[in-house]
Amino acid sequence: MSTSEELASTFNELDMNDDGQITMAEFASAMAARGEKITDAEVASIFADADTDADGRISLAEFTAAWNRAG
Repeated sequence: MSTSEELASTFNELDMNDDGQITMAEFASAMAARGEKITDAEVASIFADADTDADGRISLAEFTAAWNRAG
């Protein structure tokens, strides 16, 4: 599996309602389901970085760009 396929797979796991966007609630729920402890402030910080169009949701393109910046 290529890196882009892995990122799309991870994105799809986080996009719980399959609408092509990750909301803060979806992200927090997905992290909790994985056993990851994450605060509201940490979620807000992640979204402040990744949600470049400031619409309150992260698209696959934004997710990929944020992943590449972090890597």
